[in-house]
Amino acid sequence: MVQVAGEAVPALRIRCGDVLYTVDPAEAPILLGRELPSQIRIDDPRVSRVHARIDVDGDHWVVTDAGSRNGMFVDGQRIDSVDVLDRATVRLGHADGIAVTVTVDEAAVGASTAVDVARAGAAVSDRREELGHPRRRLEADGVIGQQALADFESGRLWPSDEVRARLEQFLQWPPGTIAAVRAGAPVPEDDSTEILSDTVQVAVMVDAADLALANVRSRIETAPPQHDPTYDEYVSALLFDLRGLETMARNAGRTIHRPDAAVVLSEIRRTYNDLMVRAAQAPGAPLSRRLYAVRHTAELTVEETADAAGVSADAVTDAEAGQYVDPTETAALEALVRRLAAR
Repeated sequence: MVQVAGEAVPALRIRCGDVLYTVDPAEAPILLGRELPSQIRIDDPRVSRVHARIDVDGDHWVVTDAGSRNGMFVDGQRIDSVDVLDRATVRLGHADGIAVTVTVDEAAVGASTAVDVARAGAAVSDRREELGHPRRRLEADGVIGQQALADFESGRLWPSDEVRARLEQFLQWPPGTIAAVRAGAPVPEDDSTEILSDTVQVAVMVDAADLALANVRSRIETAPPQHDPTYDEYVSALLFDLRGLETMARNAGRTIHRPDAAVVLSEIRRTYNDLMVRAAQAPGAPLSRRLYAVRHTAELTVEETADAAGVSADAVTDAEAGQYVDPTETAALEALVRRLAAR
C-alpha cells in the first residue's frame, strides 16, 4: 500500500506572485518550476524545469532546492533547504528572483485543497454553463457557495470530497469525474442531461483512470537513464502522480462499490511498486526507495520489517515516506536493507 505522509501536519498556503494556493499535507510533495511536471509553474528563464520541492518532514513543512541550476535564496544567501515552522520566503533563480512565500495555515488542518486544479475547475465551469446554471443557482441549491465555486473554477481552490460529490451529482457526472479530470483524464462528452447508470459510471471512471495511468506508464518508459542527474526529480514527479491517481481511484471505489474500481486501484499500486523497485537501483537512491523495494521484494509487512530491524513500525513508515527518522533507527534500517539486498 502507498503510504501518504503528513496527515497531522497543518495545511500550507503558497503565494507565488499574485496567485495563492493552499495545499494539504497528503498532496505533498509539491514541485515548483518552469515546466511540467511542476504543479506550480513559474515563467522565468532563471527558473529550472523543476526548481524546488515543498514537502513534509516529520511534523512540519520544508522547502528544498531540487538540484536547480541557479539555486534558491533566503535573505540573499543561497541555501539548500529551509524549514517552514511559521512563514518563510524563498527566491528562485537569483537573490532577487521570483519570491515564493509559504505560510503554515493552522486553521486549514485537514482541508482538501490542491495546486493544479485549473483544468478540473474549467471543466466544471464549461459543464455548468452548458446546462445553463448561474453560480447563484448552485449556492441556492446548497451545492457550493458562489465565491468558493468561483475560486474552484479559476483554479485557486480544491473542494472537499463532499462538495465534489454534490457538484458531480448536480452536473450529472459519474462519481469521481472531477478528480479524474484533475489527474489528466478527458472531460466527459455527454450531451444528455440524464443521470448515468451505475454501470456507465463505473465504465467512465475506469476509462479515465486507465487513460491517466497509461500516460504515467508512457512517461516511465521514456525516463532518463538512472545515472542522469535529472533522473531523481523525474521519478519523484512520476511517484507523485501515481499517489494522486491512487487517491482518486480509492475515493471513486468507495463511492461506486464495484470490482472494476479495485482492478484499477490494483494496477495503479502495481505500477507504483514496480517503479519504486526500479528507482531503488539508481545510484544514490534514497533510503525511502531502497527500503520500500527490498521490503516488497522480500514480501515483508511493515510490522515484520520493524521487528527484523529492531525499530518501531512508525520508523519504517516514516523512512519509506522520506520523513525524518532517528539516526539510530536509520542505521538499523540501512543494515537491514543491506542484508535483504544481499540475499
